[in-house]
Amino acid sequence: MKDYYSILEIRENASDFLIKSQYRKLASIYHPDKNPNNSDKFMDLNEAYKTLSDPILRESYDRDFREFNKLKESQPEGKIIPYRTRLRDGGNVNIEVDFTDDIVNLNGGESIAKTLTVQRYVKCPDCNGEGRERGTLMTVCPQCNGSGVVKNRETRINETCQNCNGYGDIFLYKCRTCNGMGRIKANEEITLEFNINELLSKNGNNNTEPNKIIVFKGRGDGGVFGGENGNLTVSVRIDEDTLSKINNLKSGFFLKRFFSNKK
Repeated sequence: MKDYYSILEIRENASDFLIKSQYRKLASIYHPDKNPNNSDKFMDLNEAYKTLSDPILRESYDRDFREFNKLKESQPEGKIIPYRTRLRDGGNVNIEVDFTDDIVNLNGGESIAKTLTVQRYVKCPDCNGEGRERGTLMTVCPQCNGSGVVKNRETRINETCQNCNGYGDIFLYKCRTCNGMGRIKANEEITLEFNINELLSKNGNNNTEPNKIIVFKGRGDGGVFGGENGNLTVSVRIDEDTLSKINNLKSGFFLKRFFSNKK
């Protein structure tokens, strides 16, 4: 959680007049025209002044700020961590791509490009996948001491900590965009490059599978808190007529390249 009083270099009981005068003083120093390399400081100053100069916003901020400080003081020294260390890898996304009756074009001769819309989880752009508002702090969960699990008193079995939902840490200000999850679901238009030889190859030894399975590594759901992305598994539906077209296009390309090199 940002300390607006420290940003403005004033005490918590500062008067409205002091808040305004201190803001003007610091804003003139850190204005981008005079200090272009410290734009973040200028943005923090504006954010702090906007909150503390409004009586309602200041009252709400002071209440949360006191609560956060109490929470921070109740933890052992050195337990405040700036980011989540419990990495979560993204899941795999399965889709089907239909090449049947497509008019396909070679993309550089070695592959065929296919543009489509895929729904998947992506890293939250507002918190960079951390799940919390930028510039705010988090603290170790007091219930599980950061382990993410607690022992049930009756069954003596370890269970997910309900206080932190198994994350091992808590914070007061979740990212408003992703609600603390570090990623959001989005429809994205992506272009996949399908290798021609892979499309023309048989499915195993007996070619009994109706669709061809092609895996694009790292193109699935985004990881959480620094975890790796999942894979995008594509089930390719393609008929013999389209396969023949692809084969003819491939042959034509290589013949064209062969004769062009002869010149």
